[in-house]
Amino acid sequence: MTKLVGLAVAVISVAAFAGTATASRTTQHATVAKKAITSGFYRGRTIGYYDFGPIKLKPGNKLAPIWTVTNGAREQHNIVDTVPGRSNYTPLWQLNKVTFKPGITPHLLRSRSDVEAARAHGDVTVVATTTVVNCPVLGFGQKRVAGFSAGKTIHYYDLGPVKVAPGNAVLPLVAISNGVAGQHNITEDTIAPGATDYPPLWGIVNGIWTSSAHKRLLTSYAQVLHAEQAGELKLAKTTLVVNCPLVP
Repeated sequence: MTKLVGLAVAVISVAAFAGTATASRTTQHATVAKKAITSGFYRGRTIGYYDFGPIKLKPGNKLAPIWTVTNGAREQHNIVDTVPGRSNYTPLWQLNKVTFKPGITPHLLRSRSDVEAARAHGDVTVVATTTVVNCPVLGFGQKRVAGFSAGKTIHYYDLGPVKVAPGNAVLPLVAISNGVAGQHNITEDTIAPGATDYPPLWGIVNGIWTSSAHKRLLTSYAQVLHAEQAGELKLAKTTLVVNCPLVP
């Protein structure tokens, strides 16, 4: 996980998107935009993750620590101590700043134990912050969940609900609770299959077929609107926000 400079760049792009998210939800995203995979350290090994930058949260979210070395060695990455599949994993990380003291030559820190040993030896200071970043770790056997966008299939990780505060880019995702077999959630925006450079937070819009409706598979937001206008589908916005980053 890169130094905090990389996180700052990420939040600029997310903030810029947030200003237009609700105003231009039908924007076409026909190109396959790929989000860069950032390297990090986990217990001595290198891992990859998507860096979506700082996230504004309400109290009550599950967090895990992440350590960023402010003046580290050239190949230093951010450090975590949990990954998908472990009971304490979360993609929401509370930032801790690690700084080598004057006169100490920075060396690579690859794990939580490395950080703790360096602090115990008097080589570094560690300062906890209130900043939380959304950085989902990739791989580790995580299931890819299918969704629909403009008639095509996309995929994402379902990392569960998030208690968000105002100020995040949150886009609508239609979930039909009584759909036919093979029904997946549907994005309002048009997203190209394989695209990954996209805000990961989605506000759930609940869709329910009426008792008189001819249930069918819906694969695009245009079909959702057509069914609603025909009186077959009822749509209701919910307060539920889920963290579902797109994956190839």
